[in-house]
Amino acid sequence: MIKNYFLIALRNISRNKFYSFLNIFGLVTGLLVAGFLILFILDELSFDTYHEKHERIYRQESHFKIGDKHDDFASSAIAMGPALKIEFPEVETFVRFADADNVLFEYGDNENYEDLIYFADSTVFDVFTHPFILGVAETALVEPSSIVLTKSLAQKYFGDNNPIGETIQLDHERNYQVTGVIEDVPQNSHLRFRALLSMSTLTEMFGEERFNSLEPGSFWNINPYTYILLKENADAENILENFPAFYDKYMKTIGDQINASFNISLTPLADVHHSQPIGGDLPKGNKAYIWIFSLVALFILSLASINYMNLATARSSKRAREVGIRKVAGAYNGQIRRQFLNESVFMAVTAFVLAMIFMELLLPYFNEISGKSLEFGLIRSTNVVLIMLGIALFTGFASGIYPAFYLAGFEPVEVLKGRLSTGGKSGFLRKLLVVFQFLIAIVMITGTIVVGRQLDYFQTSDQGYSKENLISCEVQDTTFRWKLPEFKKLLMQNPHILEVSCANGIPGRINSILVMRVEQQDGMKEIALNLTMVDTSYIDVLGLNLIKGRNFYGGGGSTDLLEAAIINEAAAKKLGWHDNPIGKKIHFGIDGEGNIARPTKVIGVVKDFNYRSLHNPVEPLVLFLTRRPGFLLNIKMDGVNTAETLGFIEENWNQFTTTHPFDYEFLSKSLEEMYQSEKKLSVIFNIAAGFSIFIALLGLLGLASFMAEQKTREIGIRKVMGANIMQIFILLYREFAVLVLIAFVISIPVAHLLLNQWLQQFASHTNITAGVYILAGVLSGLITLFTVSWHILKAATANPANAIKYE
Repeated sequence: MIKNYFLIALRNISRNKFYSFLNIFGLVTGLLVAGFLILFILDELSFDTYHEKHERIYRQESHFKIGDKHDDFASSAIAMGPALKIEFPEVETFVRFADADNVLFEYGDNENYEDLIYFADSTVFDVFTHPFILGVAETALVEPSSIVLTKSLAQKYFGDNNPIGETIQLDHERNYQVTGVIEDVPQNSHLRFRALLSMSTLTEMFGEERFNSLEPGSFWNINPYTYILLKENADAENILENFPAFYDKYMKTIGDQINASFNISLTPLADVHHSQPIGGDLPKGNKAYIWIFSLVALFILSLASINYMNLATARSSKRAREVGIRKVAGAYNGQIRRQFLNESVFMAVTAFVLAMIFMELLLPYFNEISGKSLEFGLIRSTNVVLIMLGIALFTGFASGIYPAFYLAGFEPVEVLKGRLSTGGKSGFLRKLLVVFQFLIAIVMITGTIVVGRQLDYFQTSDQGYSKENLISCEVQDTTFRWKLPEFKKLLMQNPHILEVSCANGIPGRINSILVMRVEQQDGMKEIALNLTMVDTSYIDVLGLNLIKGRNFYGGGGSTDLLEAAIINEAAAKKLGWHDNPIGKKIHFGIDGEGNIARPTKVIGVVKDFNYRSLHNPVEPLVLFLTRRPGFLLNIKMDGVNTAETLGFIEENWNQFTTTHPFDYEFLSKSLEEMYQSEKKLSVIFNIAAGFSIFIALLGLLGLASFMAEQKTREIGIRKVMGANIMQIFILLYREFAVLVLIAFVISIPVAHLLLNQWLQQFASHTNITAGVYILAGVLSGLITLFTVSWHILKAATANPANAIKYE
């Protein structure tokens, strides 16, 4: 019996090559796109789960409240990890990661700046799973000046030689001995690093008593990321419930002095990548995108299934005589249903096999688009293959179940007498499914337009400062820093350099927060505010708009260095200084006894500028003149002969320092990196949307062909009666146009709801105007017109004599 079903399915496919191709190709496309989306989703959900103890690992996060300002940070105090281990028996051990920032590595003639370098406690390999290639995990980071390299970084400096025991110099200051080489950190890790330095190095540098102090002041300055490993069956909630007693013991005395409070949260390691971003966080994923791609995958599979159902029911009259004869010959309804279900499942399995082949071939391109390093294969990705096979079988069954019951319900007497009609319920269902198809397609078209506009908004919106032709370079040589004023004067002799500034922060790198005393109606109050230290050229370099007051003065006789501050509009609003902020007092810096370190007054207000990203609202910011040259050198060029200007800067740079090579980054490029996840989303979403539309059009192409075939006789009669080609075309196209119009009307509220929810994650975003929906509707109408025109015109221009003879 199964063999007969198989032979009948093959015979039916060979007899109806065009419709079979549309069905199989649509299913292959749907499974292929859905498969890639599933790979992406599973990879996102797998973050950090490769660590053997991941279920017991938590990241400790910090939550400050100073006055009415709440600040949340992914990092914690140096003392927090050791103190938690002492006070809570649930904690088995802890590990801290302190960012070493951009570090100059030197080995022989090989000299490069390296990022993703961290100091880490020796317990790191007790907590996290990082397989060792060379060295011993238990002792690798115990001694000061020890370094563990990842495989790729070891290869970069040592090639195929054994690096254990070799020495690498960092920043021309300290030698580190290589004590281990580990496998590269997987991409599905939220904390990626290329080398680890022993935390005991910092202990040696700052002194044991100072670095590991548990005095109250040690808990209010945050820096490292802290992770704790709980004991078996321990409950993290016990730590959170008993933390108030911990706060009273270690932190309350300082908290009371500055009118502040503090709490912690513990985020399970597997949840860190998709948790809500907070201050100082590492690059994160977005759980919303998982839901979006899951929904898109479901849409695409639905479209492929609808195509099969539509074409199968539409062509039911072609199989009706076969069903009638089989019933007369004694076939039961159940046998006929199984036959058509088997055909549907057979086509789905065929599509599954083809989709798996294409996935293997196209995976490198998908990795390039998504920025991932996904792997796929029958053995490497058994879970994905099984999921895909399950989806294919379900799709085949779901696609074939209605046609199977519909065809099995034909009465043999009516069929054999030629009284079968394919209209009625099946015609209504086809129209309903076409409406649903185009509803999805129009929503996807609208989404593509909105996502593209939001990305364009990132690039073109006025963020309150000028980022073009502006480079930023970090000056790590402390001797060079004190010579920066002299270096600045030298650079300004180049006519292509417009301005130079030394500061401690620039858009994208302003994260400092400090408790200050500010003037309020009832006296001076402690308030935590964002700040950055700048020089007199900072506002000009960034092109900030000074809307009240004046800029900083430099030169002899100026008191601005000690007495002046400039704020942004958000600060003026928050502090209640809307009308007249000039002259208001801000006491910057409070010593350990509560005395004012630097009393200043507001001399100017700059228009708000996005100094973080468009994901975040603009927060209050205070600019102070720096007492010492800032470590960030910012150079504004005119964009003419940029390569020559950069060469000029590097040539003069090398005259001031021979220890640190000239290393720069364009501000526009570094800011673009803030929106990489949105860019990847846009590309993947656009491709998925394109395939969604493509699958919908495959079904539409088949239906247009079938409709033209069914109406051949009617068209012939109308032409004999005097109808012209345009009238025939309008007659046939009108049915599709009405369905697209209905889908368009329904799609507007659906798309508006979904896209508005996505846009709400950005503090600043584009607006969805009526023009977006109109454009999506026009595009869908034009696509429909283009798709069905060939079949309709073919039918409309056929010889009416042949059409009337049509049986």
